[in-house]
Amino acid sequence: MIPLALAARKPDDLEREVAGVLKNTTVQDAIDFYKAFDLAGARVTDVNEFSLKDKSSHERLRQKGKTLQDLMILSKDHDIVAREWSTNYERSFMLSGRLAILIGKHGLNEGVVRTYLEALAEVPDSLICAKFGSEKARQVSLQANNALKDATLDEARKMDCDLLANDINPGSTADLIAASLFIFLLNDLEFEHAKPQ
Repeated sequence: MIPLALAARKPDDLEREVAGVLKNTTVQDAIDFYKAFDLAGARVTDVNEFSLKDKSSHERLRQKGKTLQDLMILSKDHDIVAREWSTNYERSFMLSGRLAILIGKHGLNEGVVRTYLEALAEVPDSLICAKFGSEKARQVSLQANNALKDATLDEARKMDCDLLANDINPGSTADLIAASLFIFLLNDLEFEHAKPQ
């Protein structure tokens, strides 16, 4: 959310502003990111280089001049949030458009739920993958796809209960939806300001 919040100072050109924010990240941003993950105790995928679990990564980041954007590009193949950073939030902008359509069709709550399920069905969640493995992440994506076939969303409610009972959190997909909602709301504000009074 931080790059989007920084870019929001110019919401009429949000995509270009986000790209600029990401391009201008620094080595210190990367080090602070590592410190934040350490403090939060967040679960991450094991990697060979610049591991968030390796305390010596800070010094190597400094030595090699790796910015936060550089790290996100390195992580894009195994983390969907990093993929957003490395593509200037391409999928989040796309999902914000889908939110607009589905909210218009189904109302706010159901529109958000359906967008979330579609996003989860399309791409396995990287947080689930980090905690439970790629097979479990694929199973949850299949569950989301099946839940979408039920017009009443009862299957989605059952899926939610099942995930909660098993402490499975598709949190990376939730992060994308949060970013998409932020973009959707900014676009909506811009639309309201552009209307003749």
